[in-house]
Amino acid sequence: MPFCPKCRYEYRPEIIKCPECEEYLVAALPEGTDEDTIDEEEFADWVPICRLTSESYAELLVEALESKNVTAIVYSGTGYFGKTGQMGASSFLTAGGGYTVLVPVEMKEDAAIEASIILGENWDKVKIE
Repeated sequence: MPFCPKCRYEYRPEIIKCPECEEYLVAALPEGTDEDTIDEEEFADWVPICRLTSESYAELLVEALESKNVTAIVYSGTGYFGKTGQMGASSFLTAGGGYTVLVPVEMKEDAAIEASIILGENWDKVKIE
């Protein structure tokens, strides 16, 4: 199965270009370097607050949350990306794909309030209870 070298999402064999990143797919993902790898235990107490279909919206939400002093990361189907580097598969995301926004459990309530303001009526469609 081919992979996107940017978002690291796995696609069906007939797909040759990532529709989200517009990158040509590769047969295998390169191994991450030690500086790109994070310790799973560091995120053991993080919880998902919502799942979005767009990497751009997920990154915008994380930036908005961080501007309100709410720590957040985005998780794609193949691992964390952005400031935190790459990590192995997780149960936070189904095989269907998407981008899950995670926050420390102690910030979940504040994150949900801010995300509902930012996402408006879409919040009810994307929130994870």
